[in-house]
Amino acid sequence: MRGKRFVISVDSCKPGMRTAEAIANRYGAIILYENTVLDEHAIEHLRNIGIKAIPVYEESMISVSGVDKDWAITNDGQSFNVKYEQDVHVMKKALTDISTGKRLNKDVTDRIVNTMVRKPQENRNMINAIMRIRSIDEYTYYHCMNVSMLSMMIARWMNLDEVMVRKCAEAGLLHDVGKAKIPQEIINKPGKLTDSEFAIMKRHSEFGYMIVTEDRNFDHQVAVAVLTHHEKLDGSGYPMGLSGNMINQIARIVSVADIFDAMTANRVYKDKDTPFAVFQLMQQESFGVLDPVVLNAFLNNMTHYYIGSKVRLSTGETGEVVFMNRMDFSKPVVKVEDRFIDLAVTKSISIVEFL
Repeated sequence: MRGKRFVISVDSCKPGMRTAEAIANRYGAIILYENTVLDEHAIEHLRNIGIKAIPVYEESMISVSGVDKDWAITNDGQSFNVKYEQDVHVMKKALTDISTGKRLNKDVTDRIVNTMVRKPQENRNMINAIMRIRSIDEYTYYHCMNVSMLSMMIARWMNLDEVMVRKCAEAGLLHDVGKAKIPQEIINKPGKLTDSEFAIMKRHSEFGYMIVTEDRNFDHQVAVAVLTHHEKLDGSGYPMGLSGNMINQIARIVSVADIFDAMTANRVYKDKDTPFAVFQLMQQESFGVLDPVVLNAFLNNMTHYYIGSKVRLSTGETGEVVFMNRMDFSKPVVKVEDRFIDLAVTKSISIVEFL
């Protein structure tokens, strides 16, 4: 069967749909071939190994009733969640292709970035996507998308022009593309890397620069940001130990986005931190490391989206964030039943879980 392909959530898959390409696990082993007719067992297997979305043929979708309209692509358009999952799948394929020796396809990244920058009204949806629980095995692909969206939003919060907004979105999308050249046993190691393994991991920014500069159509500032997104203002970063104004603005923006998304995601070697703990770290311990202008733009805008969030306190109680404290974003005011607890005042109580 050939025809139009749709990428849909595995949770929306129904028996009778046909796969539109071969599906591989994280080790590259084929688990379902193209044109496989899905049954309950196959769908459950996909869930169990952490695959979130797959491509299926339109004809097989149309013939199956009861598809979740929030996740299935229709001829009338597509929901934000569908496009997000679809773009994650595209990035996964791009990185897989690079790992097998193929070149990065700029047309692919352009399509993702073009869609993203044309929807400035989608900030709420983008942040909801970033806040969702992600499969550990799929971390790198979701991380690329999330850092791209965050970098784009930060650029807009800084009132940069649309040319720079696009460059930031593109650099965020590509910042970890060099990880396609890092051995999977290092990427997915469930523990601390050895010094030699970490030395290999740190080369991903150099590999990323080489991958991006293979195509002269990529903007040079974007390529440099891919190379330098782990540099720090005090010269403590890598790969070159650059400091101060030697680090371009795009890299400074991507760095903030990268740190936030990495720290709020589950990883193979660590559990995620609450956004509030990350806000505290970024606000209080980043002096001389992160660009203060970028960081302030991020914190002063991003934190507003957490008003209304459900949290668990160290007392065991659950509550709702109703006010963010600008002096310490990690200590908001939380409403618990009919009480308001100002965590900046009641210092014996803290947020232990973001629900």
